Amino acid sequence: MRFKILKRLYLRNFRSYAQVEVVFSLHTNLFYGSNAQGKTNLLEAIFLLSTGRSFRTHHLKECIRHDTPFFFVEAEFEKEGIAQTIKLSFDGQVKKMEYNQTVYSHFTNLLGLLPTVFMAPEDVQIITGMPAERRRFLDLHLVQIDPLYVYHLSRYVKAMKQRNFLLRHKKSETISSWEQIMTLSMQYIQERRAKMVEELGQLLHTDEALELRYLPSATKDYASLRGKEMVLGTTLFGPHRDDLAILLEGKEAKLFASQGQKRSAITALRLAQWHHFKECNGFKPILSIDDFGVHLDASRSTSLLEKIAHLGQVFLSSTNRYSLDKLFRVALDTPLQEESFPVF
Repeated sequence: MRFKILKRLYLRNFRSYAQVEVVFSLHTNLFYGSNAQGKTNLLEAIFLLSTGRSFRTHHLKECIRHDTPFFFVEAEFEKEGIAQTIKLSFDGQVKKMEYNQTVYSHFTNLLGLLPTVFMAPEDVQIITGMPAERRRFLDLHLVQIDPLYVYHLSRYVKAMKQRNFLLRHKKSETISSWEQIMTLSMQYIQERRAKMVEELGQLLHTDEALELRYLPSATKDYASLRGKEMVLGTTLFGPHRDDLAILLEGKEAKLFASQGQKRSAITALRLAQWHHFKECNGFKPILSIDDFGVHLDASRSTSLLEKIAHLGQVFLSSTNRYSLDKLFRVALDTPLQEESFPVF
């Protein structure tokens, strides 16, 4: 099997870190320490270099260390024995990306280079939150495995913005051309989402019957709704209105599952996502888990550790110290400390 390994991470002026370099284990890496010490910042940097975005904010300016003009993050990873590098910097206005000394103007070209599955306590919003949370889950997965999906998603969004502009200004002269673009891209987006949901459903492994159902927005003729949409000034159907139903024992998990069941369902969903990446890409993706064990009892934490021990390279943050391959003690008042286990 082909493989990719994240070997080194370098941060400058990123969140709480003025400068830090970390060399990783090929297996399980743990960042541990008290709350608000910078553990999640390290996972955020890995996620940023994998996806081009933060899982905490839509405004990258918030990632710049206080009273500094920019941040810079760099990852060195190995692909089938060959060293590769991804670099990303942001000065509050311009984002710059570089892959193996080639500069890119948009992160779209780098999606899928370092695929990642990220799990956090806030993931329960995928079940309990608005449909946008579930669409984001679908999209973030698909853009890492399908460049054509990235193309169609971007094309659809741009065309919809143009159509909405025309709807708000009650103009219909050129609207049909934008509708043609939307129709073509909508078909691809919804077909890929449906296929992905079906494949993820087959990879779910839980003690209780967990089921996924893709709920595409009703497909209608754009022209037939123009009058109503011009009054509202927005497009009423399409991929931006899709949803994902998550069912437990045949009932909607959002309404009927307990908190423990929801957390177990999310864990199963993220692990299914990991296996789906592996099947589609032919190599193991990175798995990151923030605040590991914070909402799990001792038996569930132990069970999850046993499962992830076989999932290739894993990154965890926790207030607890576990016996794992490589440990890093994180504290604001001291440099990042690498430790071996056990320590006597």
